[in-house]
Amino acid sequence: MKIIAICGGMREESNTNKLVRKVAEASGCDFELVELGKIEIRPCTGCYECMMNEGKCPIEDDMQDLYDKLLDADGLIVGSPTYYMDISGAVKCFIDRSLALYYRGIGPEYDPEMPFMGRRPLTGKPGVVVTTVAGVGHEKCIDALSLCMGDSHRLNLVAKIAEAIGMGDVDDMSEVLQRAEEAGKKLGEALKK
Repeated sequence: MKIIAICGGMREESNTNKLVRKVAEASGCDFELVELGKIEIRPCTGCYECMMNEGKCPIEDDMQDLYDKLLDADGLIVGSPTYYMDISGAVKCFIDRSLALYYRGIGPEYDPEMPFMGRRPLTGKPGVVVTTVAGVGHEKCIDALSLCMGDSHRLNLVAKIAEAIGMGDVDDMSEVLQRAEEAGKKLGEALKK
């Protein structure tokens, strides 16, 4: 079983990235960390080329490598820091560009009466969404991540982690780390079923 873990914090050792890593490690499965701070994913331009060309996005950047990894993964973890009470710009670019997957002709239709909405190739794959914040807004951020990854991509979200960390470090917060470990175990169990 292989998990793709999206680390949406732009700093390698951000609290969000640390929790994503903890979830992945606790799953007991093979995983690959994708650190958005180390790759280039440009914003979606809304050109609709992916809709017209079997899911091929014309933007040549590191998202091209991620498409196949997302399709091949057995499970996903997506983590975003909370910026301005919502998901970060880097994670939003990743999510927006992931829309191209809907037009590859894989997976169940989103709605048979709305074929223009494409298909959902990630349907049923177990997933976990993660966010951290210094102050407030993490509830809205986790809702946005859940909407994008759960409702739209139709992952089976087995856990959601939304933590207000303050100016601290999650490495010093045993209860937070324990919740991440429990989420990872749930993900591992879901993958082994």
